[in-house]
Amino acid sequence: MTSEDVTPKSLIIKKTLRFLLLFIFFLIPLRTDAQELLERKQIFVAVKGAFLAEDFVKLEEISAKFRQDKSRTSSGVWKLTCFNVGINQAMVAQNQESDESWKNVEKKTERWAKTFPTSPSAHIAHSNALMSHAWFFRGTGYAYTVPKEAWEPFRKYIMLAYENLQSTKRTAIVDPRWHETMLMVAMAQGWDRNRFDSLLEDALRREPGFYQTYFAALEYLLPKWHGDLAQIEQFANDAVKRTRKEEGLGMYARIYWYASQTQFETDLFSQSLAVWPKMKAGFEDIIARYPDAWNINNYARFAYLARDKQKARELLEKIGGNPIVEAWQPRSLFDRCRRWAFE
Repeated sequence: MTSEDVTPKSLIIKKTLRFLLLFIFFLIPLRTDAQELLERKQIFVAVKGAFLAEDFVKLEEISAKFRQDKSRTSSGVWKLTCFNVGINQAMVAQNQESDESWKNVEKKTERWAKTFPTSPSAHIAHSNALMSHAWFFRGTGYAYTVPKEAWEPFRKYIMLAYENLQSTKRTAIVDPRWHETMLMVAMAQGWDRNRFDSLLEDALRREPGFYQTYFAALEYLLPKWHGDLAQIEQFANDAVKRTRKEEGLGMYARIYWYASQTQFETDLFSQSLAVWPKMKAGFEDIIARYPDAWNINNYARFAYLARDKQKARELLEKIGGNPIVEAWQPRSLFDRCRRWAFE
């Protein structure tokens, strides 16, 4: 990644915010021609609007329902995750790319927590605001690219997030996002593997089906942070063992799906240890449970990247000439896939 001393600060901040949003979600799509995308957009709009208006009652009603029902979107994503994305979108919308504006965001989440002192969502949102403030200083480049003066405020705000999570643990741990957020802290603070594994095991014991726990753990295991390719493959296989009854091989596909977006991009099958037959079987299990167009488009994209022409052709016939563009970034990828599959 480029160093901050040769990159405009506004670009560094934009990259940082993109990282933070991807960190808690696959992608923020804009189209509404699939049920999945419509559901996401509705949640994003409602949550973002309530946060900006400081309608904390509405935020509590929405998050409590999603937490209690463990409800999911048409693609299988937990609606609690969509709630988090809506909050983060609102934080970004309020932010003016400055230290002071992040302090204003933190004051808002503090007001939320004071209004509802037993609210898991308020305390988790405040911790996320503190972490976002930390990454504002650091940027998302490799450690050697980070200016020396950025380290102190980065560590300060990550520690504040950690302390807030610890002090509100008894109240907030009922929400699986508490562990997700603490796993993000573990990555930022560089916890040793035993301490990290202990936290992860507690998270999965309490709620083994929450996808974002696996994705937050995956971030820690990426080569650019604290792991390597073999650890990722082992982690994906272990995740399947834990969730096979409910997900089949779906978790294997979802973990590498996320990995492709956060690090490997279109080079997943050449730069990682992802096994296409297992990932393919995982997508079949995903589609059997959640046959939304979003999942089908992404399945077709990975079939193309794995050079599985027969499966790509089969899925493209289902998609027709109206792909979900956000699943095919860049759009030219869909055109190349179509030409290749039907040549």
